[in-house]
Amino acid sequence: MSVVAFLGLGSMGRPMASRLLEAGHELRVWNRTAGRDEELVASGATRSTTPADAVRGAEVAITMLTDPQALEDVVFGPGGVASAIAATATLIDMSTVGPGPVRSAAERLSPTAVLDAPVLGSVPSAEAGRLTVLVGGGPEVYERHADLLAVFGTPVHVGPTGVGAMLKLISNAATISTLVAVGELLALTDRAGLQQDVVLDGLGLGPLASFVERWRERLEDRYERPDFPLALARKDLDLVLGEAGRAGVSLTMTETAAARADEALDAGLGERDFGAVAGFLRR
Repeated sequence: MSVVAFLGLGSMGRPMASRLLEAGHELRVWNRTAGRDEELVASGATRSTTPADAVRGAEVAITMLTDPQALEDVVFGPGGVASAIAATATLIDMSTVGPGPVRSAAERLSPTAVLDAPVLGSVPSAEAGRLTVLVGGGPEVYERHADLLAVFGTPVHVGPTGVGAMLKLISNAATISTLVAVGELLALTDRAGLQQDVVLDGLGLGPLASFVERWRERLEDRYERPDFPLALARKDLDLVLGEAGRAGVSLTMTETAAARADEALDAGLGERDFGAVAGFLRR
């Protein structure tokens, strides 16, 4: 069992940290918003006052943060991870921040090892330990921590540092873009008088079968739990569009998805689950 510092106790971070406790790891927790650690502390975790306090003496530090600036602040800001993490420890960033910030952190933290390990799945998968963990970094570092990452679900080593972060961005962009596309088409079939079940069952007979099966409640605008708020999904689209700009690639479908998501945000749906964009477009 390891001494693990977990930094970032949002909707995903809390159930993930809880799984570490259940697996028997010694857990230290920190979150910039007070109060989110109470259940974890009651279950045996140690509350830390700063990121540095959390990682001092820890074998592994895990960050699960909102965006690149949060990662920068928590790792390199005053009282941050960089000021106290051991050279022999490993930082595992499980946030969705893109490859650039992760590679920068790895360079600046050396010789401390860094893995980028963003996850596919939302809160129910985090609670059940059924996330897919996309891990970028050195193979030997991955092998050293594969068992720990398996606490969260299924870890997959996808390549060097930054590859996991890039795959997470394109996965989110593909999902959101497809939700927007299907939402627009459902608006058409609604107005043409077709029954919702007939349309979705029909789509489920073709190449979108798995998509319709997985996201049907969201396409029907019946999913009320805000597992992945639309505002965060829109942030991820900005990140992937930034990567595209640096690579000189035009992502017109993603740009359209971002524009339609902005309309939903303007309508006050930012705290709703990202699937609400489909229902918004239908209305």
